[in-house]
Amino acid sequence: MQPGQLILGEFLLQRLVSNYQTGEVWRALEVRVGRLVLLHFIPEPFRANGAAMQRLRRHFIALRQWRHPHIVLVDRLVEQSECGAFFVSRFVEGPLLNEYAAQWIQAEGRFPFHLIFDILRPVAVALDEAGTQNLAHRSLSHRMIVVSPTEGIQIQGFDLPGIIREGLNIPDDFETIRYLAPEQILNRKAGVLSDQYALAMIVAELLANKVLFTADNIEELRTKILTTQPPLLQNYCESVNASLQRALHRDPSVRFPSCIHFLDGLSGSMVVDFPPSYAVPVQGVQSSVVQLELLDSIYTLSVSQTANSLTKNSSTASSTGLLTASSTGSPTGSTIRSSTSSSTVLSTNSVLENRISVWEMISERLVSFKKIAAASQSANAEKIAAKIRKEHRIRFLSYFWIFVLFISLLAGFYALLRFKPIFF
Repeated sequence: MQPGQLILGEFLLQRLVSNYQTGEVWRALEVRVGRLVLLHFIPEPFRANGAAMQRLRRHFIALRQWRHPHIVLVDRLVEQSECGAFFVSRFVEGPLLNEYAAQWIQAEGRFPFHLIFDILRPVAVALDEAGTQNLAHRSLSHRMIVVSPTEGIQIQGFDLPGIIREGLNIPDDFETIRYLAPEQILNRKAGVLSDQYALAMIVAELLANKVLFTADNIEELRTKILTTQPPLLQNYCESVNASLQRALHRDPSVRFPSCIHFLDGLSGSMVVDFPPSYAVPVQGVQSSVVQLELLDSIYTLSVSQTANSLTKNSSTASSTGLLTASSTGSPTGSTIRSSTSSSTVLSTNSVLENRISVWEMISERLVSFKKIAAASQSANAEKIAAKIRKEHRIRFLSYFWIFVLFISLLAGFYALLRFKPIFF
């Protein structure tokens, strides 16, 4: 395809907007009515997947039946042998949210706090109403929000690109995974609470004027999202930080009941307490030094939420010989000190005390079995080692009995064929 090409005698291609793995997106002129539209072309491998295309059709019908003034309408889903398949959405003129924020930051040095509510309240309303229709965006980011001077705030790409991404098994890139909720990273069902996480991440990055989690590769970023509490924002009041910590919590049940409640807590119109920490600290850690590479691989999480609680934890650790962690740092950036130090110390949390099991962590490639076994030698050894042995034994016995059953069936089938004249 190229500019000036006429598609089906209706759409005159003007320019290529994006060319992601989910398909090319072109701005085009709908000749018959003289309006600008976006054509989202569906890749051929996805079209060859009948089940994936059927899911895309069902989602398109659901979006067509539910209309919202802040959602970019998807008009048509075209399937033709001549040009393949594409869906048509309205073209909204205006900068994306990240471009709009960059203008303010360049002019004033920071993004105005009050604009958070002017821009993102329509987004929150749309996401909450979508939840009542069993719909979710699931791919919300700065790139999906258009600040139009004529049409107001518009959300585009309402899960259609996400369905294509899943159908093609496209790996997540940095710009995508930054806004994925932990349950999405773990391939669990995502809904409106996952969109609330993405909305809170957008707010946090606008206020901090930087990304919350930095990493050199995708796996490191996944691990940080799953294991590290978001840092507290400097120069913002407690209600702002408490609301962000709750909306960005790893457990969806701890988040706000709706996106509007999140914005109310952010504005201070609703009292919000800091959420519970991710894990309970282990009692009786005997080792004075824990290797950094092991801390990067297991769920080693900060417990303290504020500077006061950090001071309290530090003094307790100094008297009991435990190691505690910095409240705002990741394990990689923590400074290891001896248990007798009275300054910042490192706290290790047992795999056993976390909600995600050892085998789930291994299956998600967050940590290898050998590293967990090695970590068990230095932190809460007996409990962690017993947990690993028990789960390993259960899995081994399951595989053993499945193998015995399979052999028995084969033997029975062979005996039936071999001695069939005797029986019959």
